Amino acid sequence: MMDRRRFIASSTALLPLSTCAGRAMAADAEHSALPVPASNRLSFAVFRNGTRIGTQTLRFTNTGANLRVDNQVGLQVKLLDVVVFNYQAAITEHWAHGAFASAHSTINANGTLHRVQVERRSGAVAISGNRIKSYTAPANALPLTYWNKALLQGPMINMQTGKTDHPTINDLGWFALPTLPSGTVRAQAYKLSGSLHLTIYYDQNNRWQGLAFDHSGHITYEPILS
Repeated sequence: MMDRRRFIASSTALLPLSTCAGRAMAADAEHSALPVPASNRLSFAVFRNGTRIGTQTLRFTNTGANLRVDNQVGLQVKLLDVVVFNYQAAITEHWAHGAFASAHSTINANGTLHRVQVERRSGAVAISGNRIKSYTAPANALPLTYWNKALLQGPMINMQTGKTDHPTINDLGWFALPTLPSGTVRAQAYKLSGSLHLTIYYDQNNRWQGLAFDHSGHITYEPILS
C-alpha cells in the first residue's frame, strides 16, 4: 500500500462562420487557456498523518466568456470521537475572457468566521474583509486556490486572511502521486517558502494534482479520480 504521508519521486521526468459562432469559439479558446478539467470538476481527499479528515471539491461553470469556480472545503479532526478541529470554506471565483475578475470567501476556521472579497480593478486588485483593513494588491495578484498554475507567477491572495504573499518558489521536479480509488498521477512539485510553506503539484497539462504542508501534523491532498 502506498504511504499517503509522503509523495514518491518518479524515475523519469516528463518533457516538457457567423458572428455568434466566432464569439463562441473565442470564448472556448479563452477557457481552454485556463487549466479547467474536461469534467469541470476537481476533487481531493485530504489526509492528516495518513488519516483522512475531509474533502475539497471545485466545480467549474462556463457561461459564454465567463467562468465561475465554486470551491468547497470540509475538514474535521477528531480525538476519541470528539471534534477538536473543524474547518468549512466556500470560495467563489469569477473569470471573464480568460482573466481573473473577482472572488469572495466565507470560511469558518474552528468557530472563527473569515470573509474576504477580492475584485480586479484598473491596474490593481482591491482586497477587503471582516478581519483586515482594505488595501490594493498588484494587478497580477491571484487567489491562492491552487487550481490555476498562473498563481505561481505573481502575488498570492490568502482567501482566509486576505493577506498577499510573495513566497520563494523552487521546482523540485516530477513525482508520482497516489490517487483514489487507486493508481498514481505524475506531477511537477513546486515548493513555496518564506511567507508560505507548502508544496503544490501540477501535471503536464498544468492541472492541480496535489498539495502538501505541515499544520498540526502532515497534511496531503490526493486527487479523487472517480
